[in-house]
Amino acid sequence: MKGMMVMSKVTGINTSTIVRKFPEWAKVDRNINGVDIYNMNIFDNIMTFNQDNLDGPAIDYYGTVVTYGELPKLRDSYARALMLAGVKKGDVVTLCMPVSIENLMLLFACNLINAISNNVNFLFLKNDFQLYTLDKKSEIIVTLDAYLPYFVDHLENSNIKKVLVMSLDDMLPPEKKGIFLDTSEMPEKMKEVFDFDKIRDCLMNLDKVKGVEFIPLEQMRKMGEQSDLPLPKGPTDLDRDISYFYTSGTTNKPKCVVYKEYSLNAYVEMHAGLDTRNYVGERNYQCIPLTHMTGERVCAIMPLARGGTLVPRPIYNKRVFARDLSETRCNVVVATGSFYLEGVKQGVISPTALAELNRPSSGGEPVNVSAVRKIDKWLKANGCDIRFSLGGGASEEGGVTLVTYFMNEETKTNETGLPLEPHVHVKLVDDDGNLIEENEVLGNLHATSPAAADRYLDNPQATAERWYIDENGTKWGVTGDIAVRHADGSYHILGRASDSYVDVNGKRVYLFMIEYELDENDPIIEWEISAFKNDKNSYDVAGQIILETDNKQPKAELIEYFCKKYGLNSVKFYDEFETGEITGKRDYILLTHDYEGYYSPCDAEYLYKINYSEDGTTTRVKIRKDEI
Repeated sequence: MKGMMVMSKVTGINTSTIVRKFPEWAKVDRNINGVDIYNMNIFDNIMTFNQDNLDGPAIDYYGTVVTYGELPKLRDSYARALMLAGVKKGDVVTLCMPVSIENLMLLFACNLINAISNNVNFLFLKNDFQLYTLDKKSEIIVTLDAYLPYFVDHLENSNIKKVLVMSLDDMLPPEKKGIFLDTSEMPEKMKEVFDFDKIRDCLMNLDKVKGVEFIPLEQMRKMGEQSDLPLPKGPTDLDRDISYFYTSGTTNKPKCVVYKEYSLNAYVEMHAGLDTRNYVGERNYQCIPLTHMTGERVCAIMPLARGGTLVPRPIYNKRVFARDLSETRCNVVVATGSFYLEGVKQGVISPTALAELNRPSSGGEPVNVSAVRKIDKWLKANGCDIRFSLGGGASEEGGVTLVTYFMNEETKTNETGLPLEPHVHVKLVDDDGNLIEENEVLGNLHATSPAAADRYLDNPQATAERWYIDENGTKWGVTGDIAVRHADGSYHILGRASDSYVDVNGKRVYLFMIEYELDENDPIIEWEISAFKNDKNSYDVAGQIILETDNKQPKAELIEYFCKKYGLNSVKFYDEFETGEITGKRDYILLTHDYEGYYSPCDAEYLYKINYSEDGTTTRVKIRKDEI
């Protein structure tokens, strides 16, 4: 590993022109949806794109740089470390880690030794330790020291035998060690996680946890580096389970999604040779945890297969997103829409702050036209001459089922892209399952991809609800999204089918359709539309709104204005929306259960202050406008 900093305005080799160099034993094993899939593990696949790029930086962690030529040795040291810790073929290794060199290398290491990586957010372990370890037959956890206090009390009575513990300092260059001690810019919930007194107390009392061995991961890596344990090399079994990921849990209890070896390889192969206007050497800002499938595939695997440089940022903090993006001079970033909108609130960093950025993109949640235009203006004011791009689609269907590589740069707003033909196909169907062939008609989005997941673990009912085989033998996934197709073949993924209610006439009303009406000239940074049962046996439609920072208009006037313009029954203002601890996205569950503190028009002098409830009980109290 080299201690150096790489910064560049990337030009040079278009990734679509890379001449791959395969191991002599590699061959095409199968073809799915027109994609040739080789008998390689994902690491070997990535390296076929980088044999002429061995001196190129693969990872830059605050100045610690790992080149492509150094990756195999580093991967092997972690693989041997796991073997020395007792991991065998078929074992489930629970990875509960931040965005880091270690997390990526352990994904590759598990894959090499034919173990299954179980990718878990630390709050999953806090809330249901048995489900994520005992039920997965996992006897080993690799985790960050800051996460241990959240589940250490569960360890003694579990099946866990070893815990490998990393620190954010482990891979930092000497002059950067200790940079994470400053928590002043972190959100309050994150400060709770990085409470160093709590972490230190936890680490000092680990000897009291009986039956569990705690070992520093860095120590194990060095032992693995010195070991000569034989490693499996050559062809791999494409049909074996390689990883467990989890649905976000924003609608119900997270489900365990199982991927097979061929799926990850297919994800790379379906992009190979595709001109996505990416270049070897591009710097890719990583802020989405690898516990999310998008973080693993879109933000880590694919950049490496394009000869890019990963720039990991382990703390998921939207407050410093814009500044960090500027200081790291990254060319590519994928982040949730709320990260960009936080930048919009903060304003201009400098006229050239984002001049290096040539792919500002987002995924994971719809963003309305008004927000896209605000983001585009913000990007331009900070020196980025490329417009914001949205990706859409569900992780179970193999990542980004719809992309924005081919959208018109002059006209695009929040279209979610064109299908990656001929390998990814999508279709719209009505609620009765009939194919929708007309354009501009709302429908349920179904998708098929050679990179799709295999199943939900031990959940045949959920698996059957999610996937089906058509009369031609094609496996389709029911994404749960509502979308519309345009004449040019592009789509809008508008929102989840569940984001709706049935009115008194039996008609389904999609709340996201109101969200998409937002006028960019109105002083709203972000909003959410929710529906609450009322005491009239129907629903009130409520606007949950974050106003522009510099807005000076009286809130009473805005309440009346927004209710009239958008047909809302009530409005509530927020300083910011809470993000889900698990997802890092806007906490939709919290918003849909936030029943108190709404206002609606009454008369010339008064507004109603309204409190809702889950059972429809509603209280309305008159309040003077000047009291708002």
